[in-house]
Parts: sequence; C-alpha cells; structure tokens
Amino acid sequence: MIVMNEDKIVNGNNAIQPEYTEEKRIVKRKRTNKNKVRNKLRVIRNIGIIFIIGIILISRYSAIYNMQMELNSTQNRIENLNTENGNLMVELVKYNNLQYIEDNAINKLHMIQPSKASVVYVDLNKSIVKQETSDKNNKKFNTVLNKLKQFKWR
Repeated sequence: MIVMNEDKIVNGNNAIQPEYTEEKRIVKRKRTNKNKVRNKLRVIRNIGIIFIIGIILISRYSAIYNMQMELNSTQNRIENLNTENGNLMVELVKYNNLQYIEDNAINKLHMIQPSKASVVYVDLNKSIVKQETSDKNNKKFNTVLNKLKQFKWR
C-alpha cells in the first residue's frame, strides 16, 4: 500500500471506526480548539461592530431630534413675533389718526386750541444761545503751570 497522505491513514476495516494514533487525535483537538477560538473571536468582533454602529445611529437620531425641536421652537417664536407685529401695526394706525391725537390732547392733557392772538413769531435764523468759552479749562491749566513754575524756582 502506498501512503499518499499520512493524516488519513486508516488501520483496520473501513466498516469499523478507524483507529487514529494518539498524536493525530491531539493535532485534531488543537485544530478544533483553534477553530472554536477563531469563531468566538469573530462573533465577539461582530457583536462589537454592531454595537458601535448602533451607538452611532442612536446618537445621529438624537442629534436630528434636537435640531427638529430647535426648529419647532424657532418657528413658534417667529409666529408669536408676527402676531405681535400685527398688533403693533393696528395700534400704530390707531395713533396715526389726527382726531384721536386731538381728543387725547384736549381731554387727558387739558390742552386748549391756540387762538390767532396768542401766536408768537420767532426768527430761527438768529443764534440765541451763547457759546460757552472754556475759561475753566484755561484756569486749571494756568494753575498747574504756575505750580510747576514755583516748584522749579524753589
């Protein structure tokens, strides 16, 4: 008999369970143990990858949710400002009426209509307000100079 592959040596009848030598059993156990360890490492690696992907997806969805909440609150503030702006426009139109202003002046502020006899004409081309000279600054400056001069001559 020619032996082609030593791993598959069978002693005895093929109908009976083949007998393997003890060395071959140990090699076979080591191979199966290595395969089991590799399979466990693959499973752990795959679980880790799936866990990391899940965390990334959840964080992304939470960021999207937060942005949506900010958008909704901003839209609510815009709507509130628009309604307030509309109310202010209505009040502005109400106060723009000359009759309303006149009634408030007469009734609330007790103003009276001016007569033609009480009119005073003023010439606005003349400058009535005198310009103030900066004597205060000059006096302060002069006193400081005087003190310095006295200090120098002592």
